[in-house]
Amino acid sequence: MQHLLLSARKRGYQMGLGRLNFRYASRPPTQVRPTQQVRRFATLTGNSTGGSPARPTGNPSTTAERVVILGSGWGGYTLSRKLSAIKFSPTVISPRSYFVFTPLLTDAAIGSLDFSEIVEPVRDRYTKVHFIQAAARAVDFNKKTVTCEASVVRSGVTETTRVKQHQHEKQYWQRSKGGADRQWESGETIMIPYDKLVVAVGCVSKTFNTPGVRENALFLKDVGDARRVKRRIRECFELAVLPNTDPQMQRYLLHFAIVGAGPTGIELAASLCDFIHEDLVKVYPQLKEMIRITLFDVAPTVLSTFDESLSKYAMDTMEREGVDVKTDHHIESLRWGEPNSPGPHEMDPKRCLTIKTKEDGEEGIAMCVWATGNEMNEFVHDALGKVEAFPTSSVLERMDHTPAELPPQSAATWSVRKAEKTGALLVDDHLRVRLQSNDGQTVTLKDVFAIGDNCMLEKNSPPATAQSANQEAIWLAKCLNANDSDTGLSRYPAFSFRNLGMIAYVGHSRALMQFPQSSQDKGKASHLPQGLTGYAAWLVWKGAYLSMSISWRNRLRILYSWISNRVFGRDISRY
Repeated sequence: MQHLLLSARKRGYQMGLGRLNFRYASRPPTQVRPTQQVRRFATLTGNSTGGSPARPTGNPSTTAERVVILGSGWGGYTLSRKLSAIKFSPTVISPRSYFVFTPLLTDAAIGSLDFSEIVEPVRDRYTKVHFIQAAARAVDFNKKTVTCEASVVRSGVTETTRVKQHQHEKQYWQRSKGGADRQWESGETIMIPYDKLVVAVGCVSKTFNTPGVRENALFLKDVGDARRVKRRIRECFELAVLPNTDPQMQRYLLHFAIVGAGPTGIELAASLCDFIHEDLVKVYPQLKEMIRITLFDVAPTVLSTFDESLSKYAMDTMEREGVDVKTDHHIESLRWGEPNSPGPHEMDPKRCLTIKTKEDGEEGIAMCVWATGNEMNEFVHDALGKVEAFPTSSVLERMDHTPAELPPQSAATWSVRKAEKTGALLVDDHLRVRLQSNDGQTVTLKDVFAIGDNCMLEKNSPPATAQSANQEAIWLAKCLNANDSDTGLSRYPAFSFRNLGMIAYVGHSRALMQFPQSSQDKGKASHLPQGLTGYAAWLVWKGAYLSMSISWRNRLRILYSWISNRVFGRDISRY
């Protein structure tokens, strides 16, 4: 009986296979061409049939031009997404593997948003952008190569404090000039070739060489900075509520100082004020009367780039919310320890800091967030300087539009043209980098561009904002996509910045917005309002930043977080 069952099953299985074979027998077998087999093998092995070095995986074509983009900020990230995937093979080189939506960085710093909600990865399954996590160290315009130092382990500015990152950068430049040997933190040196190079490395916070600021202040340029600000705020409240903390130290630990009354400083002070009064005082009611927020600025008013009426509205609103606005104040030093205490003043996060101003002397504070402006980073300042070999093949033209020729070796020394005051890269109206000689000659590089905060147009330069960097990236991508040659770029209309207005949050569901206005319209449109203020401007502020967020995933998450904060309050945990 068992034998009969096994035989029946075997016959049924064979009949099923027969039906299956009959079903597919009518279809011709798929023919794979030899070229397709070679192409598939080359894709899997990473080699090409021509014997040339393989391009990074994900690049669309072996004939596409290699566009190397230094930086993953507003300029570099936007450009990499706008370039034609058929015509170009973009490679982003940056110490950080993500793009930060900086307008909402203050919301993340106080806990209104999660850090992952304001970042977008450079690597994306939907785009063909290659990424190398490294820091650019040198550029050879003659050989068309970029020397980089891998920063995967160190992971840019997010894994270490700002002072350690600054010291690491200084140590690299000292080592490159014959200093100490590399330590294990240093990454491997990588040589990246390019057909076109775009410098979009951005800037660092300007400290004006104020003693103690670089070592002891907090900044707000990246997610790592926002994380440290968030942690320090909650840390100070927990220290102040300890039973053995004396009342004077409690006042110091609850005094939060912000230096810089621009849009970043104003929005941080306003968001911090909301967080304290709407959330923290409900769980720390005994500390309510000791909390202080002070906003310092050397200028006579806040938001100096806005219209005077809007600036006055911002100052009045901030003072009404309890922020102590101190304009015309000059910071002289920042150190650890209590005011008027004898040295040495060693770092002690369990205690307070002391900020010294020319006008008021020393004051005890819990933390100091420095948001005063920008200065060029070490790469632009040191690496993009003197040119060792004149790049004949990269030169487009002289100032008089005549073809440039290789000058005699003894005639002149060449260097990258920079602004005298700021040190930013000077570019022409098509965002191309220029070289200058010691005898007054100037040439334009046809394959090297600069966008964002690290560059300035020689005429009518836009402000160093995310808005201008984004517009420059979009304009440059359109130019490169539309032109088939480097000389054709000159026939494209020059870059022109379009002012879309400015907006800033001032606290308690209020904001201010300055309407876009050109210099020619200022006198003609004086009867019109200069901007929008109050709750309506706050709704515009929310809607604008929500729509500007890159991905729909983050848009939905940001909207959910804002609604959740309204209903349940912000997260006050420290981790």
